[in-house]
Amino acid sequence: MDMNKRHISGTDIRLFLTLDAMLAERSVSRAATRLGLTQSAVSHALQRLRDLYGDPLFVRSSDGMAPTPLALDLAAPLRAGLSELERALNREIRFDPASSQRQFSVATVDHPLLTGMDRVMQRLQSETPGINVRIRPIGAGLAAELGAGSLDTVIAGGEVEQQLALDRGLMRSLIVSEDFVCILRGGHPMAATKRLAMDVFLAQSHLMISTGGRDTGVVDDALGKLGQRRRLALTVPHFVGAPVIVAASDLIATVPRSIGEWGQQQFGLQLLQPPLRLPRAEAFLWWHQRFHNDPAHRWWRKMLLDAYAPLRRRNRIPA
Repeated sequence: MDMNKRHISGTDIRLFLTLDAMLAERSVSRAATRLGLTQSAVSHALQRLRDLYGDPLFVRSSDGMAPTPLALDLAAPLRAGLSELERALNREIRFDPASSQRQFSVATVDHPLLTGMDRVMQRLQSETPGINVRIRPIGAGLAAELGAGSLDTVIAGGEVEQQLALDRGLMRSLIVSEDFVCILRGGHPMAATKRLAMDVFLAQSHLMISTGGRDTGVVDDALGKLGQRRRLALTVPHFVGAPVIVAASDLIATVPRSIGEWGQQQFGLQLLQPPLRLPRAEAFLWWHQRFHNDPAHRWWRKMLLDAYAPLRRRNRIPA
């Protein structure tokens, strides 16, 4: 039989371990002890090897089992091959961020860009100057891209929940959890109010952020449970638009605290506690389980989680 046509996928790898042990021990009993097998199992494997190669491989002699020329010829490449296999099995994959030239990607809305990406880039520039980051908008097909590796991570909240939660190959970790605040311009008639009453809140014209395209939001859901409605004068698709427009109008918006604080720093906006109980503003870091144990990917996820840690400890405005 032409041995050159054989393929490793059709051969039991344990046969090669037996052959290697026999070459080292020149004895069925000692090879069995070396491998932790019975002598019968080694003898059976040796017979399969003889059938495989069409050669006796070992013959009895006064010193034990003497290898044939073919067995001796196989010794060096066999040992080298098994050594490489052992290295592959035991190799620890390392990632050195300080010397890496890798590009990492994240798909997200503009909230994380305004409230945490500066911390990510500050750390990258000081610790890992060769690493690049590509930020992409939220779109369709995110799960497939995460699985294929063409996209590393996603940071988003409810706008992608239905799209990503259906894929069992995806994993996620809470990256943002904060309360909501109401924002209004510094000169707004309500700016001096310490506590925003429900009737005053409902009397205002409201701006809503809808990154996922919904006609209503968490505030409207909460108001609906109370049998109340607000007037939505304007709906915008991006977080950055809310503070900019509120600063130049009498509109009021209910936004995650970090967005409110950004607007306060940039435009002198007033922050007030909403007059109703609202759920936490949460976003998750998503990735595919294929890359869960990859050292580079683990480093990138930790980098993001560390950068956004302050946004997981957001408190309500003191009464």
